[in-house]
Amino acid sequence: MGKVFAVTSGKGGVGKSTVSIGLALAFCAKAKKVLLVDMDEGLRCLDLMLGVDKSTVFDLSDILLGKDIEDAVYNPEKIKGLSLIPAPSQIGMIDAFSLAGFADQAKQKYDIVIFDFPAGMDFSLYTALPEDTLFLTVASPDPVSVRDAAAVRQELNKLKLNSRLIINNFDYSIMRHGIHKNVDDIIDAAALQLVGIVPHSEELGFFSVLHTLKRKGNAMKAFCRIADRLEGKNVLLPKPKKI
Repeated sequence: MGKVFAVTSGKGGVGKSTVSIGLALAFCAKAKKVLLVDMDEGLRCLDLMLGVDKSTVFDLSDILLGKDIEDAVYNPEKIKGLSLIPAPSQIGMIDAFSLAGFADQAKQKYDIVIFDFPAGMDFSLYTALPEDTLFLTVASPDPVSVRDAAAVRQELNKLKLNSRLIINNFDYSIMRHGIHKNVDDIIDAAALQLVGIVPHSEELGFFSVLHTLKRKGNAMKAFCRIADRLEGKNVLLPKPKKI
């Protein structure tokens, strides 16, 4: 029985899809069989970021209409163990009932299933996922993004959905400039339990071109620490200057 994660955010532009891919890479590095599902109808991007966009024929809507999962997944050449299901190119193709059945089936076939939801406050499909799904709210250190994360947390609490915080695009200079006194300030403002911090990295900015991350790079190390924590391991957070 696999673990299910759902990646979400308030406003866009915080690197939510990059985080989804980074976590998928980290679990693949642990020899896990990983399924990454793009949920952003009409605005899908994971196929492009992973370099399989030119071979994409089927998408999630085909599976929800009855096509077998294995016939509609795409496997990036550079990432062993990763399977991707693109989002439908048209809006309104995903319904909660069909998604619930698909999620249960995917959980049986894969060690890790990661749903990359679109940014925003539409949570209509969230409760279709298995009850033990962990929602990962991504925020940048920007005060507006942190406030949005708190708004997402409030709505997830109303739906009784379990959630954690991932701080993305972290740069220690925010402390020097007084934007936040420390990491605890961000955590307190979002009112979410922190599961990890991903540093600002030029490498992440070029992912759509390179389609991979350096195994010993700071970004990949951060994603691996998060993956360890999501598996229940006690991994200490590095000092902010060394993240």
